[in-house]
Amino acid sequence: MSVEAAVDRVARPSERQLAELHAAFRVFTEATTTLEEQYRELQAYADALRLELDDKKRALDASIERQRCLETQALRHGRLAAMGEMAATLAHEVRNPLGAMELCIKLLVDEVRAQPSALRLAEQVAGGVADLNHLVTNILDYTRLPEPRLATTDLGALVDEVLAAAAPALGDVTVERRGARAATWPVDRRLLAQALHNLVRNAAEAMAGSGTLVIALEPSPRWLRLVVADDGPGVPAASAESVFTPFFTTKERGTGLGLAVARAAVAAHGGTLALRPSARGATFVLTLPHAAPSGR
Repeated sequence: MSVEAAVDRVARPSERQLAELHAAFRVFTEATTTLEEQYRELQAYADALRLELDDKKRALDASIERQRCLETQALRHGRLAAMGEMAATLAHEVRNPLGAMELCIKLLVDEVRAQPSALRLAEQVAGGVADLNHLVTNILDYTRLPEPRLATTDLGALVDEVLAAAAPALGDVTVERRGARAATWPVDRRLLAQALHNLVRNAAEAMAGSGTLVIALEPSPRWLRLVVADDGPGVPAASAESVFTPFFTTKERGTGLGLAVARAAVAAHGGTLALRPSARGATFVLTLPHAAPSGR
């Protein structure tokens, strides 16, 4: 055998060696593919764990923030409760002398009717006493949970009584009655009268004693709506729900309890009191469900 043939035989691998090389390469390729897949799975698992950790961190932060909010609310509610107890005590103490003042000023008004200047002053004092009495009533109603005693009531007559009682606050306001003139409904007369009185006074104050007040009764077999609308400056959209929050007010004077007390009285009947969007002024809609009269 020549030298060239021997070198060529050594340099050229045999078929068996080629097969073994192919098999080894295939095993290496498969192992590499498997490792790549496992790496991708581990990477996806790590990403999932990272996302889960981020979610848990956000949930923990939110929980801590909620805890802080609850602590702040608890502190605020505690202060409000203390203020409520103090206000109720003061209101009870004020009510007795206030009643005597109201009686005396009525007698004084009757005595000075023939004296215009004295009558004007006496009526101003009477109006101030009525405002104080209204304020004390709102404070007392707010500090106790209303428990309605339902009885079939003529709501048309109730509206007349409320308008007569609110006449000093209404001033030159023009009152328009719309819808049904009379409707009987099972309500707590005192609670509903207080709610309606607060709505009427609120409208009168918004119109500064001059404008048009619309009161509409809209009965149906299952519910009744009582609408109180004024043509005053209205309520900003941002304050549409806040107006029912206790002590919230957009007026220079006032406690911010009138609408809160009115809503509580309506809610005690299972009804709702809402501010309806309107192009002009403010429109409050009082909705009462039908309920059987109760003698509680």
